[in-house]
Amino acid sequence: MWRLQGSHRSPVRMALVRSSLSASELALSTSDISTIRAAEEALAEAFESPNLTAWVDFYTEDAIFVGPGAPAIEGRSAFLDAAPQISISSMEIVADSTLGTGDFAATLGRATWVSGPKGSDAPKVRRRFLMVWRREPDGRWRIARELLNEDV
Repeated sequence: MWRLQGSHRSPVRMALVRSSLSASELALSTSDISTIRAAEEALAEAFESPNLTAWVDFYTEDAIFVGPGAPAIEGRSAFLDAAPQISISSMEIVADSTLGTGDFAATLGRATWVSGPKGSDAPKVRRRFLMVWRREPDGRWRIARELLNEDV
């Protein structure tokens, strides 16, 4: 049992202690993880959509994307500005692990894609990723943060 004395009894500290005690009750369900896997698959398909910005809706309004050798993309409007310059096909996302609690989840995995239109001789790209997912008020899981790194 937690016992707080003196100045340690602030409302903020008390709330943190209570929330840490119930964290196991908030663990991601099998359904949450299945929903995130489906979102990853739909994201891969969205990159091949004739609508060049279809993939942007998989990111939160305040999303941040950091990839190798490029400046970070911050916010939905910056994603929309970048979308027409991105040509990706044959994307495959493989999640190695997902963990989280409540409305947040983190997925570590690998992705491959062709950096150009389907059927082109464009190079195949391999990356490792960390995606931080957030369940939005509408119940949909979207990517709030994404970090890509070279996969060797």
